Amino acid sequence: MTEAEITKKLKGLKQIKPRKDWVSLTKKEILGEESFGLTLFPYLKPAFAGLIAVCLVFGLFGVVKSALPGDLLYIVRRAAHYGQVLLIPEQEKPVFQLKLANDRLEDLTKAPVKNLAPTINEFQANIHEAAQNLAKIDATTSDAIVMKKIVEETKKIDENKQKLESLGMVVGGTEELDNVLAKIVRTQIIEDLENRSLTEEQENVLAEIKELYREGEYTEALELYLTNQ
Repeated sequence: MTEAEITKKLKGLKQIKPRKDWVSLTKKEILGEESFGLTLFPYLKPAFAGLIAVCLVFGLFGVVKSALPGDLLYIVRRAAHYGQVLLIPEQEKPVFQLKLANDRLEDLTKAPVKNLAPTINEFQANIHEAAQNLAKIDATTSDAIVMKKIVEETKKIDENKQKLESLGMVVGGTEELDNVLAKIVRTQIIEDLENRSLTEEQENVLAEIKELYREGEYTEALELYLTNQ
């Protein structure tokens, strides 16, 4: 046969389809009885197929979730983090990165010696990302709930660092975040309040914020500002 004839016959094979009863039987023999969820929602099958594949390769989700920097499975955990970042609104990204930083500090309390250095590196990377995203935010116009979450996570980082330091572990890496918070308090909050007509009570709040700023208590200054808005 010529090449054209062979091509024509191959195309004709595409029209041949197996009987539905044979397809159904074969699927059951290979996969077992379909679950109620997949039968009721067939459009979810592709998603479940990927989910099942991940479970088969990596085991239980809890194993991946508890993987530490330096572990092979941490690559999967980190990939999940990057996927989440893509779905988070821009102004909420600092909160997410600060939460990741806190996760790394908590990891350090249970990490074996071999995982300490990579875990600290991940913590510092999360802090860097949080600072970069926080620098894009205007505290005077941003969502108050988001700003309060930033304050909560930042205070939690300070608490977790103090716990680790009490155990003789120094992680460092928060200078960039402190610098961004200092700039927000100075150029956004203090300057904004100084350009307003304030009541006596607001003048007192401004004085307290300035004092906290001078003492390097930037998170507390931001918290005080948000409390009085």
